Amino acid sequence: MKKNAKVLLFVFLFAATMVLLFGWVLPAVLQAYLHNDYIRGLTLLLVFSIVVLAKRFTWNRNIVYVIAVFTLFSMMIDTAGNPVFNKPLEWIVSPIGELQVMQDVNNYAPGEYAITDHITILKQRGEVLELSTAWLYLYRFVQYLALYSIAGTILGAVIGMLPQHRLQLIQTADEFLTEEQEQKAAAEMKRRAEAGNGRQIPPEDIQASVCQLKKDGKLIPAIKLVRQHTDLSLGEAKQYVEKL
Repeated sequence: MKKNAKVLLFVFLFAATMVLLFGWVLPAVLQAYLHNDYIRGLTLLLVFSIVVLAKRFTWNRNIVYVIAVFTLFSMMIDTAGNPVFNKPLEWIVSPIGELQVMQDVNNYAPGEYAITDHITILKQRGEVLELSTAWLYLYRFVQYLALYSIAGTILGAVIGMLPQHRLQLIQTADEFLTEEQEQKAAAEMKRRAEAGNGRQIPPEDIQASVCQLKKDGKLIPAIKLVRQHTDLSLGEAKQYVEKL
């Protein structure tokens, strides 16, 4: 009975979570991304900062690739931008007229959206000059490239001030070795050195016997004899006999 109650409770909690997630959270997030001019740019910058800090990317450690990937991705995701990002573009076209960047969001079915970006210049005489969206993509590429480069430089300086925990742990372990641990380490190093100097070549009298066995065509007894008087493996002993 208790087990069945736990199962029913788990199913209820799972169903409630799915209803909240797909019925309220995801639609709210989607609406914010589609209709809020600032949230896309801020989210992209936040994700970029987290990736750079988590992996400690700097100009000396591959941050240029991260900047390139995020610039291309942001250019496609945040094409329309926001009033702050579009302000330099407004200054550029101000001698011609007033910049207008618009984004049409058409909802055809639940979860199905069609997004179209438009860029026009409203001239002083009321004429509307429609520009190709390619200019908007080009501007957004340059804008995000500059933004991520500046942010990457700042984050690189922050990373340089962060403590190198791994390096400190290694140094601490070396500095606080006890005398007993030092003796054990020295003994282990000596054992490994002696193991490295093991028997690799049989004595001269054994070599003569091995040569004779090989001449007689008795390769297997010759290999066994080599292995008895050396530390060679079966394959190594076979190669040794064949080279004699």
